[in-house]
Amino acid sequence: MAEPQNPMEVLWRRLAAESAQAVAERAAVALEADAGAFIIPLCGQRLRVLPAARRIECPDGPCGFEATLLGLNYLLGAKDDPPAGELVNPRTLPLGDFFFRGPHDLPTGMLEAAFGLRLSAFRRAAEAIGGRALAAGDAAYEFQALPRVPVTVILWTADEEFPARVQFLLDQKADRQLPLDSLWLLCLVLAKRLAAIGGKG
Repeated sequence: MAEPQNPMEVLWRRLAAESAQAVAERAAVALEADAGAFIIPLCGQRLRVLPAARRIECPDGPCGFEATLLGLNYLLGAKDDPPAGELVNPRTLPLGDFFFRGPHDLPTGMLEAAFGLRLSAFRRAAEAIGGRALAAGDAAYEFQALPRVPVTVILWTADEEFPARVQFLLDQKADRQLPLDSLWLLCLVLAKRLAAIGGKG
């Protein structure tokens, strides 16, 4: 019986087998041709993906498993297809209402706890990672979380009547670029980045 393959190794092999130039064009990322490295902007950080070495470097801080998995899945799945420009609740994506529940519930609680009473801290954190202000809620920002996957976060702060509330919105075609589990992971990575930066203020 053949030994089960390491899932990450399977992803690395698939990526190494593809044309680097074609991948870079599909994913709208820079390619260091000499090193064979892809440069992926991810939630205000940079990932340097080296398929031949099976390694991802993060010049702006620690990478972690989440960023590594996102980087590989994005390079493998991204399509040369611009966003639709229409924002939707992730649960309205095909199978989204089934998927974004329980263990895959969107990480709104993390941001509500971090910024529910700290509107200015949310604004500072959002702008620190390149968020573009939108007119919604008490504050809203669009993030180019990945080159072809924008993510919008809307915050309503707590008051005497209502608790804080956060909503994530994705482009209508986001699931063409990443599967639902990776879209959930992208929202989680973005939330963690915002909470970590906001906690410093």
